[in-house]
Amino acid sequence: MEPIKPTPTLTSKICIQHEPADGGDAASGTIGGLPFHLTEEILRCVSPLDSVRLATVCRSWAATISERLARPTPHLFALEVLHEHPRGAIFSVPVDDNEEDSPAPAMPAMGWHAECFELCGASSSGSLSFVNGSHVLLVNPVTGASGSVQISASISRTGPKLCTGAEAFFITEFHRGVSLWWWCSDEWSEQKLLLPQGFEIYHAIALSAYSGGVLYALEFSGLVYTMDTQAPLPWRLTRLRAPSILEQYSPIFGYRFIRNCHLLESEDEVMFVGPVFATKEPGCPKSICGFEVYRLDVHGARWVKVERLAGEQALFVSDQSSFALHASEVPGCMSNCIYFVGDVDECSFSTWGIYSMVERKVLFQSPVGGLPGKYKAARWFFPGVVMPLARQCTNLGQRRKINGL
Repeated sequence: MEPIKPTPTLTSKICIQHEPADGGDAASGTIGGLPFHLTEEILRCVSPLDSVRLATVCRSWAATISERLARPTPHLFALEVLHEHPRGAIFSVPVDDNEEDSPAPAMPAMGWHAECFELCGASSSGSLSFVNGSHVLLVNPVTGASGSVQISASISRTGPKLCTGAEAFFITEFHRGVSLWWWCSDEWSEQKLLLPQGFEIYHAIALSAYSGGVLYALEFSGLVYTMDTQAPLPWRLTRLRAPSILEQYSPIFGYRFIRNCHLLESEDEVMFVGPVFATKEPGCPKSICGFEVYRLDVHGARWVKVERLAGEQALFVSDQSSFALHASEVPGCMSNCIYFVGDVDECSFSTWGIYSMVERKVLFQSPVGGLPGKYKAARWFFPGVVMPLARQCTNLGQRRKINGL
């Protein structure tokens, strides 16, 4: 597939809702005036990501392409290692273990000035987050459009934590507490959170998921906190009575903190997904040999182990970007499988693979891009044309400009 090179103005062009210069109806003979079903037939010959550059033809084409990208088709974004200007690539990942269908880059993404930025996660709209100090950069990897959010205080070493399933992220500030940056009414708004007694500031939010208007936050010690986003301000984190997941998650039994795990929403329930690591050989990177899955029983205040997924689902898990899909909605996707990314430590290169919950084994595991050591981080995301970033964000009543849009 020919790489798609993003242009910095592509998103803005799409948002303008272009019309053909001559009126654009079918009688005029302009391509922009083609009936909708013909537009779909033409674009069906082009992959969703390849079709992005055609979105500026006219409003109907942009609408058709946006609809195609809105369909739940997971892709993998990976960041290169050892590049003068860090770059990434989007992969249309196959859903079987056929070597001939190994991942191939769909486009070079983000050849921008990001030497000092660290990849965090992906939002539900398909934008990626990068952080440098108190500066959070949000990027649409399909179009190259970007915007930034300037945090008012120094971020702790855990960085921002994106909330899976929501346009929001947690910020833990040194000595000051926890804030939630929440996308609301076309702007970013910061909310200082009221914390329960005993909440550890230095080890605050490890994982989070959004379900039914409630944010679920898993603290590094494995305890669960909730926050009702429909409640009056100020919002409050409330601890659930459920015991720490570390009392049941056997691969790291006895460890004090959560690592390399995932929290996500599935069928209106919160799921915990934790890897089981293979025995590490000297000089070899860590590898994943399985997973344990648990469902949070909120009313029963407990974690329930899951052996099979409900509704023929499949899980896609990566750091700060995990979600569940019905396998029938993604061509070739296998139900009761976990599609995972293996960013397990700083010394290992990125891998991706498929784990079958039915067979209880890894069906396939390979370096991202097929080349060991080329990519250092990877995230699952849903490609989109327009990234929902406002031109302004709100911080304690003060509006701050977001650059680049």
